[in-house]
Amino acid sequence: MSKSILIIDDEEFFGKKLKEDLSEEGYHVIVALTGKEGIGIAREETPDLILLDLKLPDADGLDILKNINSIEPFPQTIMMTGHGNIETAVSALKIGAYDFIEKPFHLDELKITIRNALDSIGLKKSIRKRVDKEKREFGFSSLIGGSEAVKRNVDLFEKLVATDAKTILITGESGTGKGLAAKILHFNGVRADKPFIELNCAAIPETLLESELFGYEAGAFTDAKKMKTGIFEDADGGTMFLDEIGDMSLALQAKLVKGIEERTFRRIGGKRDIKVDMRVIAATNRNLKELVAENRFREDLYHRLNVIIIEMPKLRERREDIPHLVKHFLNYFNNELHKNITFMPEEVIEKFMRYDWPGNVRELRSTIERAVLLSEGESLNPKYIQLEEEVKGLTIDNEGTKLSLEINLNEVSLESIEQEIIRKSLELNEWNQTKTAEMLRLTRQQLRNRMIKMGLLN
Repeated sequence: MSKSILIIDDEEFFGKKLKEDLSEEGYHVIVALTGKEGIGIAREETPDLILLDLKLPDADGLDILKNINSIEPFPQTIMMTGHGNIETAVSALKIGAYDFIEKPFHLDELKITIRNALDSIGLKKSIRKRVDKEKREFGFSSLIGGSEAVKRNVDLFEKLVATDAKTILITGESGTGKGLAAKILHFNGVRADKPFIELNCAAIPETLLESELFGYEAGAFTDAKKMKTGIFEDADGGTMFLDEIGDMSLALQAKLVKGIEERTFRRIGGKRDIKVDMRVIAATNRNLKELVAENRFREDLYHRLNVIIIEMPKLRERREDIPHLVKHFLNYFNNELHKNITFMPEEVIEKFMRYDWPGNVRELRSTIERAVLLSEGESLNPKYIQLEEEVKGLTIDNEGTKLSLEINLNEVSLESIEQEIIRKSLELNEWNQTKTAEMLRLTRQQLRNRMIKMGLLN
């Protein structure tokens, strides 16, 4: 299907000649001689592109451009004038024009500009389609449940997306949905069509984390063959999500303070500050206030982040939401795994309601995914519901620095014992990886590798 172009210009001969030339390129071209006529045709025909003269007998081109901007789908507009100046061109671009060209112009130059403008329409449609998909996936309803805790957070989210809050801290245990909360805030706000860049501060080695954040200049170090941008730069205009910020080293925290406070940064090896406009969302499962008291988190960074705090509730504190979550995940995995499980035995729901869910919603999701995958027919088979405590037959009591194990040898596995020891050791050391690694006679990197494999860093 050929692209349509509307020419709004009071010079009749010029419009007729331009229509002939562009029609030969395969475009469907319509000409309007007045602003009023052009607006009427634009609303009725919804052209892909408008060539708009700045000076018309009945209206100013900039006023018409403002009017055109309300049309859906939004057409690209190229302003034309024989009386141009830089101030007018800047005004046109600010209002929403794609480009501004002066008469007389070369036809080949115009054709290139038109092609580029039409190509950008495809890009905009692709971005809009992606944003619409993300909005559906991460709408306020994606926070499942009717508990008071969920309602409070949804109310808070609605206020925050309306005001475009620039700095937000999300707290909560692992698996409570901190990443989901960050995406809800981004994809329902004014920055939805801009980048959402996520960085897990605990999953990247300390030596690489600084370059991931700030980027580097060519020649900044031995392997820096060419300039690389960091997420500070990549997230400009959008949202930077720093997950597990409590695991960041003090040295790097110091460099982060200025970036968050002033929204400026300097690439490694760079000599100038770069200004950015972005929302910063940080998340942690640690108590930052306690870390500050222990000199393991910078107080100035804590206060920069401590503007708006969202606490994601533990699943065991909102048990009334479990049936809603079960229904949601059952429908989701039926669709994903091409299953048709419509019946959930009451004994399974009762077991879920009694269980403490140390892994929170993430653990519930994984439990249902496994059971749906293995069950046959239309009923979910209870034998495939294996909760952490039951699978391992393992309990660990914390008494000072002692760990005692009680193992059911009929059901336990070496892997489950290792995972539980590591998880409980981390809890004993308040998730301090260095202390935990020392206690378990591991290097910090060996511990991190095991944590990544077991999903304990997420």
